[in-house]
Amino acid sequence: MDESTSTRFWVGASTLGAIGAPARGIRSLDITADGSATLGEPVDVGPNPMFLAISHATGVLGIVHELAEGRVSTWTFEGDGLSSFGLSGATGAADPCHLAFDEAGGLFFAANYSGARVSVHHAAPDAPADVALSADFTGSGPNRERQEASHPHQAVVDTARDQLLVPDLGSDRVRVLALDALPEALGHDEERDIVVHAGAGPRHLVIAGDLAITANELDRTASVIDLAEGREVAWCSIGDDVEPLGLGCSAIRLTRGGIVLIGDRDADALRALRFDAEARTLELVATVVTGGRHPRDLELTHDERFALVADQGSDSITVVALDGVGVPTGVVGVVETPAPACLARM
Repeated sequence: MDESTSTRFWVGASTLGAIGAPARGIRSLDITADGSATLGEPVDVGPNPMFLAISHATGVLGIVHELAEGRVSTWTFEGDGLSSFGLSGATGAADPCHLAFDEAGGLFFAANYSGARVSVHHAAPDAPADVALSADFTGSGPNRERQEASHPHQAVVDTARDQLLVPDLGSDRVRVLALDALPEALGHDEERDIVVHAGAGPRHLVIAGDLAITANELDRTASVIDLAEGREVAWCSIGDDVEPLGLGCSAIRLTRGGIVLIGDRDADALRALRFDAEARTLELVATVVTGGRHPRDLELTHDERFALVADQGSDSITVVALDGVGVPTGVVGVVETPAPACLARM
């Protein structure tokens, strides 16, 4: 692969068949400068490898296995294949759905959705990745079906403030955990958690300087958060042209041109909002229906000419063209693959 003209992704997928056909593992996906796609063969990395992350420092691949007894594993890349890096380990909680590496790549954090826990794991060769530290959360929200308990959905390392941000769908909060005492301790003071408006259900977020933008699953909104002040300052709808089905926002990305891209599972579409950091506002500017079902994740090519949308329910990945600032203009290709749930960019 010519990295100057292509972007390689690794596709995480469900092997259980709950949404989409059961996959046989994860696989590579190369996207060229004209949007052409080449899909690799499945690589068996264990059951239900739903989310993948790659350490920028070490190049190690981390995987969460979304199971009732949650597990994590680490891998190294060997050409088009993978080799085990460390021993797999338990998170000590149910349904890990997201992970992120620390800046040095020696630790990673897993968000355990049903277990109401963030777990910390060591990434080391030939060493077990069992949970080393953890923080457990409590709380609920007004949506009795979806917010009966805490549901951490993502872990994002905020290096500028040496903290971990964890959108908690169940409690309408972004949990804030201190990283300065690692690896001995993981600090969590509930007074530092950031409260978002009731019933929002924050799922994922992106950081933009001293601000963050959350994709709120339950009420189909996006929020602007001031990380310095620790508060929500604004929110807006991602689109009122579809009947809410309770799934709403999924993944979120921010282009270099200031366009926020959000997957909309109610509309089976990619939404684009223009972000004005100075005014702290978001404005819906474009919607592209992917033609697939259940867009769970999305990611950009390195040149930001294309956005890829993982449509888990239709066993497909949609390639969407972007203009010069990142506004989606239309679908240019579809790649068929079972139950894609994550797109990890190398």
